[in-house]
Amino acid sequence: MTTTDSGKNWLTPLLATWRAQHAWILEQQVAIARTAAPTGNESERAALLQQDWRHCGHAVSRDRAGNVIARVTPAMSVARLAPEPLVCLAHLDTVFGADEPLAVRQEGTRTYCPGIGDNGRGLAAMSVLARVLQQPAVRARLHRPIELVLTVGEEGEGNLRGATQWFDDAAARGLMPVAAVAIDGPGDCTIVHHAVGSRRWRITFTGVGGHSWANALTPNPVHAAGACIAAIARLADASRPFGVVAVTRMHGGEHLTGIPTQAWIDLDMRSRDPTRLRTMSDEVERIVLRAVRDASHQQPAQALQFTITTLGDRPAGMIDDQHPLVLAAASATRAVGREPQSASASTDANVPLSRGIPAIAIGAGGTGSAAHTANEWYDDTDGDIGLERAIRLVVALGTAERLAR
Repeated sequence: MTTTDSGKNWLTPLLATWRAQHAWILEQQVAIARTAAPTGNESERAALLQQDWRHCGHAVSRDRAGNVIARVTPAMSVARLAPEPLVCLAHLDTVFGADEPLAVRQEGTRTYCPGIGDNGRGLAAMSVLARVLQQPAVRARLHRPIELVLTVGEEGEGNLRGATQWFDDAAARGLMPVAAVAIDGPGDCTIVHHAVGSRRWRITFTGVGGHSWANALTPNPVHAAGACIAAIARLADASRPFGVVAVTRMHGGEHLTGIPTQAWIDLDMRSRDPTRLRTMSDEVERIVLRAVRDASHQQPAQALQFTITTLGDRPAGMIDDQHPLVLAAASATRAVGREPQSASASTDANVPLSRGIPAIAIGAGGTGSAAHTANEWYDDTDGDIGLERAIRLVVALGTAERLAR
């Protein structure tokens, strides 16, 4: 990566301004977290942030998936403009349903609210970036457009729908981004450049059912599901640390005294290695076949049937820790006094990494825990450090004359 303004401190006053705004930023974060955004129903939160971005001067659009998009263009005086944009993404959705209470409470330095960190913090950081990138001092130095994208459908069964739509549209335009940065949750030192791929399946077993005494030999879908769960637990032990597999939900049966006609289990398989993911998937299919065969052996004429439905399929990918994008993130991390740490996760960055586009995910400052639970909390102590890192990184990437793929 070749940068401009080497050794100059033109960014220092801008960073100082935003360090002083930490209370306002936390207020925005809380307001975002208190606006419901279940996966598939992010419109209220999207409208809130769309209005905010328009207020700070951006022309904002929505694509057919529902993503919120703002494009920052370089000032006309900059020579040798690069047409390929840098894209920054943060997801709008949460894992919580529309009926989840989004009450906020403060305990010491911790702010409690479902979604306050994941991804309330990332979205608050995007609101700051929307303002920073509008500054004349920044736009005058940009060498490429920067697209700010608030994505839908990142969590769970959303299956990275928003990010996939944006990159599909970019491919259709013939103008893929030079790099992508996903901003997701708290943190100020990790750099996610290994994308954890996943497959989420629902395995359904069906049979004819019957009376638990009179039809005792009838193949039992719940028994097959139970045998399947036990075998998957053994597979999980054998797969670590290179892959993980877990049964996450189960259901079956209709009556206390009846052989069930149906049972199902949900399965989450994850790995950084696409080959390992395929191997685990193949083994699960063999487990299912054995479970159906064993449950049906006394009544083969009434053999159980099964279906495997894909609920999610997230691609894996990675870039090396010596890639220029990772090195730029490491430099921004050290510039704020933190030591960079490589990490693996499943984020919007999975989509570009799987397509050969350099991508990372970073946090937006502060600390937090209990994500995806009603007791999620965020602590804004030193939150300005991670936010400064994100600003430094995005500005450095936007003002670099060249970015190596």
